[in-house]
Amino acid sequence: MRERQQKILEYIRQVGIASFHDLAAMFGVSSFTIRRDVDYLSQSRLLVRIKGGAQRIETASQFHEPGLPSRLQVNLKQKEKIAEKALEFILPGESIFLDGSSTMACLARKLAAGSKNITVITNSVLVTLELAENPNIRVIGIGGALDGETKSFVGFDADSYANSFYIDKAFFSCTGLIPEEGTYENAAFNRNTKLLVSQRARQVYLLIDSSKFGKRALNHVFRCSDIDVLITEKLLEPQAQTIMEDSNVQVEIAGRAK
Repeated sequence: MRERQQKILEYIRQVGIASFHDLAAMFGVSSFTIRRDVDYLSQSRLLVRIKGGAQRIETASQFHEPGLPSRLQVNLKQKEKIAEKALEFILPGESIFLDGSSTMACLARKLAAGSKNITVITNSVLVTLELAENPNIRVIGIGGALDGETKSFVGFDADSYANSFYIDKAFFSCTGLIPEEGTYENAAFNRNTKLLVSQRARQVYLLIDSSKFGKRALNHVFRCSDIDVLITEKLLEPQAQTIMEDSNVQVEIAGRAK
């Protein structure tokens, strides 16, 4: 392996995904040379060639997430900023859905501290507990079998119940987002519920911190074209921003001065 190819491999393993254009600029060579290097590394099963670039090969450990209580502390400051930004899009009188992610637990905590008269539909135990003490928030729980990993109710009953609601806004997070492909989840049983809810929401919001970009997990859920608004805390890379714009996704950066 050439030194440049080794450096390309190390970089891809670090960032997860990169375009041919960015790699060519980084190493001062032509896109043709980078494509040839990526072809070599892909054929050697050291990375994956994708449309327009390269992506690291995910290992088995990357398809398993820690439990929700421990995830609540990961990138907490970023999640708090994102939740604060999401509050701007929730209006009095609206009905919203919150999924069982750690980011949604942060959003529920901020909602509970406010006075907005809203209806929240959720399959999350933690979201329900966060909202329970606020008399201005009507909480409707979606039943089903309890998924211990996400502390959410999933399965046939939850899917049937989700199928009966029409809501103003649905708020989701995810395990990973690859702009060219969409969102990914490790919790397999949550996928159907999220898809059903999104189809019955006037607007779909995706709330993720920047660490989720470039990550693939077990199940593909949403395409970017299924998302109306993306809220994150860091400016997107130019290629990702272009994909979002082409998919008609409104990108909001939390904590950014107006």
